[in-house]
Amino acid sequence: MADRQRPWLRAGTVAGEKRYQRLLLIALATILVLSLAPVVGTHLLGVVDRPLSGSDHIGALCLIALHELLSPAHSLLHVLVSAGFLWAVWEIAQKAFRTRRVLAALPVRPLSKAEFVHAERAGLTASDVFVVSGLPMPALTAGPWLRPRVYLADALLTGVHALPSEEVTAIFAHEAAHVRRRDPLRFLLLRVLARALFWVPALRAIAEDIADEAEIIADDAASVVTSPVAVASALVKLGTWKSPAASMAVVGFLRPDLLDRRVRRLVGEDYRPQSRLTGGSVLVAAVVLTVSMMSGIVDVHDLPTSPGHPMSHQHCEHDGTFATGHLFCRWGVSGALLPKGAADCPHANG
Repeated sequence: MADRQRPWLRAGTVAGEKRYQRLLLIALATILVLSLAPVVGTHLLGVVDRPLSGSDHIGALCLIALHELLSPAHSLLHVLVSAGFLWAVWEIAQKAFRTRRVLAALPVRPLSKAEFVHAERAGLTASDVFVVSGLPMPALTAGPWLRPRVYLADALLTGVHALPSEEVTAIFAHEAAHVRRRDPLRFLLLRVLARALFWVPALRAIAEDIADEAEIIADDAASVVTSPVAVASALVKLGTWKSPAASMAVVGFLRPDLLDRRVRRLVGEDYRPQSRLTGGSVLVAAVVLTVSMMSGIVDVHDLPTSPGHPMSHQHCEHDGTFATGHLFCRWGVSGALLPKGAADCPHANG
C-alpha cells in the first residue's frame, strides 16, 4: 500500500525503508545495551548487588571457572570504554572548535527579500539562513546544536549557475528538516558513540546508515513543500559539488554516495536501502558483545578469595586445575542437574 503523504514512492520502497529504519534502531539499541550494561549498569547505576554470590553453579556451569576466565576481559572492557569516550570527547571537541572557527570566518550575507520568500515557504526565518560566497558545498546545516543555522552557497541564488526557484525552495526545505530535527546534534551523539565504542566496528556502519536515513527523511520533507521532481533535479545538478569536510561537525545537503538512491526513489523507482554493514563486522560484533555481556558475571559473583565470601564457595576450589578444564562440573554425574545447596561438585572430592 502506497504512502498517502508520499504518493510518489512505491509501496515496496515505503515498506522496505520502514523495516530497514526499524532494524537500524534495534541494532543500535542492542549494541549499546550489550556493550555498556556490564560497566554502566553495575558500577555507575548500582542496579546489581552481586545476586550470584554464594552460588557457584548455574546448572552444570561453574561460575568460579567462568569468573576466572572472564575477569581479564571485564577489566579490558573498562579500559576500552574509558579510552573510547575520552577519544570521542577529544575528537568531537576539536571538530566543534574547528567548525565554529570556520563558520565565523565565512563571508556571509542575509537573505534578500526575494530570497526570503523561498526560505519562508520552507518554514525558515530570516535569522535561520546565511548566504555564503564561495561555499564549496551547496548547503549545510551547522552551528548551535539546539538551534542550528542553514548556510547556502551564493552561487545557487545568483549568477549564471543559479537554480530555478522551485529547486532553491527544495534545498531550503531539505535543510529546514535538518533544523527541525536538530540533526547536527543527533549526528554528534552518533559520532560520539561510534568513536567511544570503537571496538564494536559495526556501530560505526550503523551510525552512518542512520545518518543516511536522515537525508532520506529530509528529502521527503522537501518533496512535500515543493515536489519530488524538484528535489531530484537539484540533486542531479549539484552532484559534482564536494561533500562536507569530515573535519567539521556539519550536515550537508549532498552526499555523493547517496545520490543514486535519493534520485531514483524520488522519481518513483522501487529502491532498497543498502547498509554499510558487512558480514565480517557483524561477526566481530557478535563475538565482542557476547564476551562483553558474559564478562558482567564478574560483577554479580564473588570469587572464594573475596573478603566475606559465603562458606558455600569452599566446595569448588580449582586447586591444580585450569579454569578452561573446569567450566562444567557435572558431566557424567548422576542426580539432579542443580545440586542441592550447590555443594556437591564432584571436583571438590577428587
